[in-house]
Amino acid sequence: MGDAAGEGKARAAIAWLEAAFPEVACSLTPDEDMRLPSAFWAEGSADVETCLAYQERFAAGMDNKVRAAHLIAFYSHQLSLAAAAIYLCSGLVPDVTHLRFEHYARPLEAGAVEAARFRFCMALKEVAGCAPDDANELFHDLFVAHLKPIIALVKRRCGLSARAQWRLAADSMAGAFLEAGRRRGTETQAITQALAIVKRVGSPLCSEALCFERIEVAAACGNDLWRTYRMRGGCCLYYRTDGGSYCDSCVLLEPEARRERLRAHLLETARGEIG
Repeated sequence: MGDAAGEGKARAAIAWLEAAFPEVACSLTPDEDMRLPSAFWAEGSADVETCLAYQERFAAGMDNKVRAAHLIAFYSHQLSLAAAAIYLCSGLVPDVTHLRFEHYARPLEAGAVEAARFRFCMALKEVAGCAPDDANELFHDLFVAHLKPIIALVKRRCGLSARAQWRLAADSMAGAFLEAGRRRGTETQAITQALAIVKRVGSPLCSEALCFERIEVAAACGNDLWRTYRMRGGCCLYYRTDGGSYCDSCVLLEPEARRERLRAHLLETARGEIG
């Protein structure tokens, strides 16, 4: 991408991303202390150990496999938010050239809290004039190529299988498209694009269990509520931590048990929005 119009679209997309999702950061040019992905995710890298250790803030009693599951879910979620937001906002396909793991003050209703996030520097590929499936294929191929050596490294370091990690990455990608599409008012289109990317035949992201489902429930006021949820194909292993449990959309739950949990979540969300 070299033209001014393309760069303008990219900068507008990144501005929207950082306003909508402050837990992830992105730029078009690397800072001096950003690293190549191959260096950041290298064997014995201090960056990898820092990222693994950071996962322990989310639960106590993590073993190596649980830390690995949380790391790949955490990283692929942030990467997917950045990539999906840029793709949906601008039509440009992002590719990570540099990154760093940084501390920041995460804004919450009760006040800011200290947290950490990934900052990505992206090269953006112009796909104007391409067929939609060609653009989705390029998005898929760049995402898989970026994650492949990371997943291999995490498998060697922590023993978590590549298949388990790819399922978590696919969940993150599908969830990110849903979140970004919902924020932009283009949820249906975002879901269609997500499925075109994660359900490609022969892809390591392809999981039969991963899907989107519309959950409906009758509210006390008599109105019917509904929301689309991403049903997971993988498991983050949170249930194996001290005091941990299954996530509401966990693949290990029976389908109707997931629906009951999500109906309760939908009602709770509606009460929170009203009150």
